Amino acid sequence: MQGNSTAAGRMSSSADSHIWPVSLVAPDGPRGLAFRIQGIGEQAPRRAGIFIFAKRGADGSWQALYVGESDNLRARLAFNEIAGDALLLGASDVHIRELSEPATIRREMVDRLIATNAPALNSEERMRFSDVATKAPPKSQVA
Repeated sequence: MQGNSTAAGRMSSSADSHIWPVSLVAPDGPRGLAFRIQGIGEQAPRRAGIFIFAKRGADGSWQALYVGESDNLRARLAFNEIAGDALLLGASDVHIRELSEPATIRREMVDRLIATNAPALNSEERMRFSDVATKAPPKSQVA
């Protein structure tokens, strides 16, 4: 599968890559996108694309923790506000897919990946530490 292709391909993977499903139902079977696996802290390319913080489950399968996109993967991953939460949940790697398509296309792919893989840190109900830290504590009502 080519690095800049948006076409979803049949699912298979190798040791240094992983196919994340973007659709479980298609006329010719499940569809997925190939991502290159790299360790957290390794420099990502200075290109547009999609990234997934991931960990291995007890059965050895990959579990998506957070899916995001950026015009510059290196800059986004170097200062990612979600990385700490992903590490606390056991993230061991970042899966990278370079895509030169416009941001609207990347966001559509991210939405499909989130819908198919249900990463915990993309949940809208998730409360961020920064949200808690910036809120003033309630005033005590002493009579």
